[in-house]
Amino acid sequence: MLVAIDGFSQGKLVDKFHIDSLFPSNVSDTLNVEEFSFSDWVYGGEGRYLLNEVHNTHNYHPLYKNSQVRNDLGNIGSAEHLVLFEMDRTFGFHFRNSRRTFWKSIDRRQLLISERMFSNVQYSNGQNRENYLVANFTRSFGKLLDLGFTFNRINSLGFYSRQKNTVTDMSVFSTFHSNDDRYRAALIFDYSNLKVEENGGIANDSVFENNITSGRDFITVNLPQSSNHWKGFDIGLEQRFILTKPDSISKVKSLRPAISHSFSVERHSMVYRNVPDTSSSFYEMIYSDTSTTYDSTNLLGVTNTLRFELLKPDSVKYRIINRLAVGATHSYYRVSYDSVFVENIHNVSVLGNVNGNLFGEVDWKANGSFMVYGYNIWDLKIDGQFDYRVGGSHFSAFVDYNLFRPDYISDRYVSNHFVWDNDWVQTQHLKTGLVYEQRKLRFKGTFTYHILDNLVVYGTDRLPYQSVAVNQIMVLRLQEHFRMRWFHLALDGAVQWRLTGDDIRLPIALGRGMFYYQNDLFKKKLRLQVGVEASYSMSYYANAYNPALSEFNLQNSKQVGNYPFLDVFLNLRVKKFRAFVQFTHINSGWLGYRYYHVPGYPVNDFAWHFGVNWAFLD
Repeated sequence: MLVAIDGFSQGKLVDKFHIDSLFPSNVSDTLNVEEFSFSDWVYGGEGRYLLNEVHNTHNYHPLYKNSQVRNDLGNIGSAEHLVLFEMDRTFGFHFRNSRRTFWKSIDRRQLLISERMFSNVQYSNGQNRENYLVANFTRSFGKLLDLGFTFNRINSLGFYSRQKNTVTDMSVFSTFHSNDDRYRAALIFDYSNLKVEENGGIANDSVFENNITSGRDFITVNLPQSSNHWKGFDIGLEQRFILTKPDSISKVKSLRPAISHSFSVERHSMVYRNVPDTSSSFYEMIYSDTSTTYDSTNLLGVTNTLRFELLKPDSVKYRIINRLAVGATHSYYRVSYDSVFVENIHNVSVLGNVNGNLFGEVDWKANGSFMVYGYNIWDLKIDGQFDYRVGGSHFSAFVDYNLFRPDYISDRYVSNHFVWDNDWVQTQHLKTGLVYEQRKLRFKGTFTYHILDNLVVYGTDRLPYQSVAVNQIMVLRLQEHFRMRWFHLALDGAVQWRLTGDDIRLPIALGRGMFYYQNDLFKKKLRLQVGVEASYSMSYYANAYNPALSEFNLQNSKQVGNYPFLDVFLNLRVKKFRAFVQFTHINSGWLGYRYYHVPGYPVNDFAWHFGVNWAFLD
């Protein structure tokens, strides 16, 4: 996986700090390919150069960057139970937020753009037939057109019965711009297919905790015939046309008018299968079929956005206002449950965006969206941010207010085990915070404060309810990287204070640390890194997992956490070739058998992994 180090970046993209830069090398650390979010390239956003770094090569798992401790649920953790609190909800209609890392929406898709042909292939293999394949390709056709694709596939049997996961994800994309750069367009098609066996967790914790079976696959699970199958595709188009020619406007230094358009189509289906067991209490209710559960959900969405923009001319370096945009969006959604319940939804919203620079040193931006008609009427999202850079320091302050209707699935749902029809009031979420980065010290500190009112969560009975309490949460996260010649210590920890409310369950403290030796050998042609990594969180009442809904719900019977995990790894790099060997959870069983991620789902035992990553034609 080509990854940059989260939190240790500063300044322009070509100057971004990364740990491999601490050592001179005959191998370039920067690959000649940039990564953009789908819409950023069209609107002039900065990309991120991919790096040929060896640091974190062993952390190939898709969820690694999103969690500071283990995230094993159904072996590969596709249900995404994260313990570091972060909430940043996008504006508009939401059906559900489950499996966001494995089920990416268009606004979270990435484009790879390179002036030269670029490709890389990564393959990782692990215990219990775990396979992970990544392939990326991009190339330009002349100076105007770029084409590329990404492909990801994960397959694993897991440690326990009924843990097989198969995840396939791919996207094909293209970018185009005119000779004078007045017209820009990006087009993408993506497809996702998730096949997940859902065992419902182990049936008896004492069997695991006393380690009285000869193998993990002999431990009885709650759901021996349960599975989820999600598949779907998205098509997206972003385009902008600047109405005036660069030559005619550069003399007067005035803002350049432009028109931009966004279009997307999404089509998804989600099917949960199970054979109900009337003697089991795992699902208390069976509403329609006692012999077979087949809960089918289908979602179709079409969205159009039209904007009018005013842009600073290229000849002007800094302006108080660099971009001003106003526009409107229409969205259509069709939701159906087993063809029994069908609803057609229309939404119309207006939006505004503005950004600029003050005194050549402070970047600022503000965005606003308001729903004027439809299912999400009165939804409102306003956010703003200031960034100031001086020397090797970067200061950032932000505020985000979101008034939104809760997820559709929590509002209306029809299935074999769960049926409800709720009428929620809108949820309010205020998020504000500060970020400080210091390049020379390799330090980053983030403080975030959240206020959530009328939050909808799933209770101990697995049914959604709207909280009457105000939930206030403060999160302080600190990241530091120490270097002592060839030895490195990288720390990433967080403290989370739940000031009021009991609807969001979090460990008070959690973190990850990595100590390793790194050096360049054989006339600096081979970079070697060998070390140990540890992660830990304090104990807390983690949410339980409900396979039929792919959602997490509150529980008060079992605490998890208060257990350290240790891994050892070896990473190496020769030119554009990188490889790793990793042994995870080497301390399995040393402190007993009480390592859970969520109730009923023990974390994976000791396992080995190895993998290679090779960049071609760069």
